[in-house]
Amino acid sequence: MELKVKHVKLIQKLLNKYLSVNLRVDGNFGANTKNALSTVDELDKSWGHKRKAIGFIQLSSNKNGIDAGKLDGYWGPQTAFAFDVLNEFTETGIMPVNWRDIEPLNINPNNWPKQNEVDLVNFYGAVGENQKRLLLPYPHRLSWDKRKIVKSFFCNETIHESLSRVLTKVLETYGIEKIKELNLDLWGGCLNVRRIRGGNKWSTHSWGIAIDYNPDENQLKWGRGKAAFAKAQYDDWWGIWEEEGWVSLGRTKNYDWMHIQAAKQ
Repeated sequence: MELKVKHVKLIQKLLNKYLSVNLRVDGNFGANTKNALSTVDELDKSWGHKRKAIGFIQLSSNKNGIDAGKLDGYWGPQTAFAFDVLNEFTETGIMPVNWRDIEPLNINPNNWPKQNEVDLVNFYGAVGENQKRLLLPYPHRLSWDKRKIVKSFFCNETIHESLSRVLTKVLETYGIEKIKELNLDLWGGCLNVRRIRGGNKWSTHSWGIAIDYNPDENQLKWGRGKAAFAKAQYDDWWGIWEEEGWVSLGRTKNYDWMHIQAAKQ
């Protein structure tokens, strides 16, 4: 296993915190970082620098209640998992929920239909029809041109009130500054009459019942290890959507984390 910049940066942050040193957090595994690791009492003095670095990740994980397995300085699947959790916790101050324990709310207060063409047409009408302009409770930015502000967009008239409630509650919960910080205002589109990517069926965007947010950081094939929306600071975001019966493909299928729809799987 090769130590990457992200590994060394986390080590430097934690050494600064636990040893009260003042290392530059630059990802450079240089003499200062190696010397600091050598002062950590719990690490075997006979280990090489790389093994001490891995051991320090294991040690720091275990001290924070994250199971990194045996403190042996060897990088395996358990240490890799622990690193991801520890890195997110250090960055956000929020301990992520174990993703295998996540159970999205399975409620349907608006009686959204199943995702098949017959049910969608019966409930929402033909693709591209029955659209209504939604005035946004907070301004959005185009994800592909962040200089452009979006104040409204078209969606299916049946979801209009629910979508307005969701976004209003997002504003009340996070506030505009936190919304911008978390990129909850990066809009990737709603109504778009097209086939699903990689398939022949109509996309739920074709009815104007799906919205994409922050697509650059939540790409189609990305799972929990890479998608921004899988992180703990977005738990309230997902709770707000799910209380209205909306479905996240990320939360239910672990792909396409940008995509939220008013249709059940």
